[in-house]
Parts: sequence; C-alpha cells; structure tokens
Amino acid sequence: MYWKERLADMLDRARQIDVVEGLDRLQRNGGFLPVGYVPAESTIPPRVVWMDLADSKLDRPFFLGELLAEHRGPREWFVAPATSLQHGLLDGLFKRPIAGLVFHVARCGSTLARRMLGAVPGRVIFSEHGVLNAMLLSDERVPLDELLSCLELAAVDRNGRAVVKCTSWNLFHADRLLRASGSPPAIFIHRDPGEVLASLHALDRYERLPKAEQQSGGVADCDEDNAMYLEGLMRQGLRLAESGRVRCVAYPDLVHRLVDGDLPAFLGYEVDETTRRCMLDMAGEYSNDPRRRHRPDGAAKAAIVAQVPAIRRAAERLKPLHEALLAHARLEHDR
Repeated sequence: MYWKERLADMLDRARQIDVVEGLDRLQRNGGFLPVGYVPAESTIPPRVVWMDLADSKLDRPFFLGELLAEHRGPREWFVAPATSLQHGLLDGLFKRPIAGLVFHVARCGSTLARRMLGAVPGRVIFSEHGVLNAMLLSDERVPLDELLSCLELAAVDRNGRAVVKCTSWNLFHADRLLRASGSPPAIFIHRDPGEVLASLHALDRYERLPKAEQQSGGVADCDEDNAMYLEGLMRQGLRLAESGRVRCVAYPDLVHRLVDGDLPAFLGYEVDETTRRCMLDMAGEYSNDPRRRHRPDGAAKAAIVAQVPAIRRAAERLKPLHEALLAHARLEHDR
C-alpha cells in the first residue's frame, strides 16, 4: 500500500526524538498521534510510531489520507513500546472514554456519516485508523483502551471529543472495541444487501481485508464471497442491536437522522442552523471526492442486481436479515 512507503519517507531520522521526551510531550498535549504499528520481533515487544500532528485538522475521510495530504516537511516523531501507556508511564491520564463509535457494513454511506459528523462543532473524527486496525489483528496483548484514550486527548486538544469511524471488518471485534472505549454511544449503518453487493460487484474483498480476517477456503466467485462477508457483518450488527449495544441506522434515513432525527441527542451533539446547513452541504457532495456532487445511483445498482445471478440470489437470501435490521432501525428512529 502506497501510504506505508509515504509514511516511511516522512520519518526523517533527524527529527526523531527520545521516547522519554516523546511520552512526556504526549502526556502534556494531544499533538502526537499514533501513525504506525510494528509487531513484536523476537525479544522486542510491539511498538507504536507517534508523530507530531498538532497542526493537522483531521477533517479528511481517512486518517492516513489526511496525514499525507497535509504533510508539509518532516515532523517530529518517536517510537515507544505499545505497552508504554499500559505500564503507567503516563500516570493513568488517558482514561477518558471517547464520544462515539460508528460501525457499518461495506458501501453503506459510512464515509458520508464521517463527513457529516466532522462538520459538527466539537467533534473530531478518526476514520479507519490504521494503528487501531493493526492492534485489533494482533495476537499480542496491546492496550486498546489507552490508544483510544489518546485519540480522545488529541480531540480535547482540538477543543472537541473523539468519534471513531471503524473499518467495516472492525465489526467482528465490536465487543472488544466497545469494552476498550468505555461503551460509548455506537451506531451501526446498514443498507439493502442488493445495493451493497452491486457496489462491490467484481471487487475481490481479499484485496481489501487483512489476511487475519479472510475466511479460509474462500469461494471462487467474488460476488458470492462478498455476500458471505456481508452476511457476517449483518448478523453481527443484528446481534449487537438485539443486545442494545448499537443503534441501527438504515442508509436511506442516514442524513435525516444525523441532522434532524434522534442521533444528535444519542451521540451528544447539537445542531443549530449553521451546523445544519454545513451537514446538509456535506450530504450533497460525493463522499470520496468533495469536488463532485452526489448523484443517486439506485437504478444502476438495481440493474446489476437484475443482471448478476449470484447477487440476485444473495439479496433474496439476506432479505430476512435486512428486514430484521430495518425493524430495529424503525424503532430507534421513532424514539
């Protein structure tokens, strides 16, 4: 992945600072953020790379994307054992829970939600954070709660609160994430399975998922494999909804519920007229390219569903799951 090479280029040895100094500065402000994770090697414990991002606005769709886009010359950085925070080097400072979690299936408007929430004053969104992903996949005992609290510290330093927009497969680790983050308000965004699978048509999810999340003995047909992955996500989301740990949000209701519905009170933010206009402006933009305006693509997706037998079969098979999630979404929408 290109960002790993770009990140390596940014780690100027002349700007590396001592770990003791780095941890001290991390304790005093939220300027340093985790940007890389190095697994354990022989007798060397797992390590985290921290970089000074005090001037980063953190307002782009993906964490590493915003880091690279805003890079202006070398930044100070340091490397510390992943257990540094856990072992009391920061005197228990990082124990404040984050403000919210966003779980979702693939291709369901999660980037739209990230952009709209990013328009809310006092909210700092960490989207698909690579270090968090790496820690979730690690077999090593790593302090997820301290890492998440460091994100909250960075948000506080920017006069806000942290919201983490997860990667879709993070949903399989939801119990661990919710526990580590202090069980904050969490939402689960879902979408009609036919529309999701049409968006993923001919895309091999194995190209997107880390090896640890790939199912063994995958099927040859990408559409069928995507359907298996989507079913796993939907079942996990339904389990969490039934236990009251997430609030379901159907894609067609996402904009309304984030702006004028139940989610501002649930996630703890207010929407005045200025914020409302800004959030709705975000909703009108193409999520991955703000220079383009969003155009409905339901007809195109419906055509793919009709033309691809594997997607059509999967959409029909997943219909009961989808209806169960919609029932939860309707109940929560009416609160």
